[in-house]
Amino acid sequence: MNPPTVHSIVTPSLHDFAEAARESSRRTRTLLVVLVVACVLALVGFLNSLETGWMLQRVRAASHPGGDYIGQKLDFPPELNPAARDALQGAIVRAYIDNAMTVRVPFFGVAFDVNDLGLLGGLGFVTILMLLRFSLRTEIASLRMAFKAAAREAGDDPARLEAFYDLLAMQQVLTLPRMRDPRTGWTVRRPPVLRALPKLICFLPVIVYTMVAVADYRSQHVANVISPLHTRVLLAYTSVLWIVILLLVSWCFARLLRIDRIWDEYFAFVSGESP
Repeated sequence: MNPPTVHSIVTPSLHDFAEAARESSRRTRTLLVVLVVACVLALVGFLNSLETGWMLQRVRAASHPGGDYIGQKLDFPPELNPAARDALQGAIVRAYIDNAMTVRVPFFGVAFDVNDLGLLGGLGFVTILMLLRFSLRTEIASLRMAFKAAAREAGDDPARLEAFYDLLAMQQVLTLPRMRDPRTGWTVRRPPVLRALPKLICFLPVIVYTMVAVADYRSQHVANVISPLHTRVLLAYTSVLWIVILLLVSWCFARLLRIDRIWDEYFAFVSGESP
């Protein structure tokens, strides 16, 4: 007796192909959200560490002998209650040290020195972008295979193929496929801004990491006071990670554009219009 083949055991239906395409799109969307969260965390750590940041300016205002910042906060002259003034000054300084010199990672409960933001933030961006690139590859392949299966199932019935296209297009969030109803003349609006926003998200790591890298280079004279060797190593791996992040972002951006072109190709195929 011949052994069972894969085809005899599992015969995927058109619904399975549609579900696989939708799941791959959902994975890409989830990774884009994770990428935005990572960018926000890195940006918060960067802004808190700036010499022109609000936290440091508040410390300086509270420590200024002739300033009235403490008096405004206490709502009475600080000389009437020196203990309250000292307590407020101490709290402001502690808040600055806890939030500006260290970066706390939510959910994991860990913290690291702000000088390591270039290393840990860069490695985090590289990891997420690599996962995003693999996810985009799977989404492109799943989309191709789903339309291939739909064309095979539809045969000589173009209405079934168009129905499959419409059903899959309705489930997209960050991708805006072309859709229309020839009977009523309705056509889905696809503003260029909305079409560009998901692609621009890919550039957030480059923008944030560039800000971090520039700040590291400009403040290296301060870091040299702590450790000149660590400063040189910091600037070296920051430069390497910046190049890697830029390459990965460009790669992901090209794949996102490719997904849009695939949708346009199949819309032209099912509708008979030019892409």
